[in-house]
Amino acid sequence: MKTIFNKQNNGGEELVKALGMIDQDTTFSKWEPYIDLSVRKLVSITGSEVYDKVLELYWSSDEISEDNKELIERMQQCIALFTWVKVIPTLDAQHGNNGRQRRLGENEKGLTALQEYKDEANILNMAYESVDALIAFMDKKAFEFWINSIKKKAINKLLIKSKDEFDSYYIIGSHRLFLTLIPIIKEIQDRYIIPVITRANYDLLISENENAVDKLKDAVCRPLALLTIRQAILRLPVEILPDGIVQVQQVGTVKERIKAEADARKSVAEELEQSAKTDLSDLQDIIIEMNSVEEEPDLYILKPIINTKGVTF
Repeated sequence: MKTIFNKQNNGGEELVKALGMIDQDTTFSKWEPYIDLSVRKLVSITGSEVYDKVLELYWSSDEISEDNKELIERMQQCIALFTWVKVIPTLDAQHGNNGRQRRLGENEKGLTALQEYKDEANILNMAYESVDALIAFMDKKAFEFWINSIKKKAINKLLIKSKDEFDSYYIIGSHRLFLTLIPIIKEIQDRYIIPVITRANYDLLISENENAVDKLKDAVCRPLALLTIRQAILRLPVEILPDGIVQVQQVGTVKERIKAEADARKSVAEELEQSAKTDLSDLQDIIIEMNSVEEEPDLYILKPIINTKGVTF
């Protein structure tokens, strides 16, 4: 199976370049079995056609443009970081027929469990940031395969069409998170927004009708963004969410941390729901006002009709 590494039997060098913090003598064969698992992680965010196209560029014998070179390197970094998250916990352990044991050299001192957790969490955060950078680069360069991808086409049916637009109503600061939110945005607008504004007004907003946008855009997108984030908080892993939105202290037992996270999620979700309810109520008032068009008075005045029997009206 072809991967986006080791084209010239230099996979170790490519990993070192992508990560920057691993040994120069990194052995690619130890990482190779896990790369495909990391590709699956990236593909779940960007879509498979994006990876397939970049993989094709990587293995192409044609001369590669500077933009395509940078694109390949950015994708390599994403995959390398996700792979690192999978590999690094096993590097401190020695596995054998009798189980596993901690591997420490002479005069070496291992990390505490909390230090290991923070280190692995930091690597995972860097992996997600690298995906953000990759998506921002593809947006900036407007690669045809990206613009025509399933993920990008799905955005055309949304009332909020970009990370920057979403940030106007609730700051997420992440292209990767916006793509992750696509199915949730669609769910929220189908369940809560369209029944209020009607399908006709939805179609006008999607077509960017100037009159509909002026009257409805902000009133529609505020509750849509809040309810989307509420649903994301209840469903998505904490590390995917914007920094600080769900704050959990990393102390105590695992059971205590899980409970603290659940309580924090519930509290934030309830606050967002209350704010969204207010915005939905305001939206309903706007729709009622738009629909309550006064009937025009009938200004026709009957004229007298003269006939053989006299004058009638």
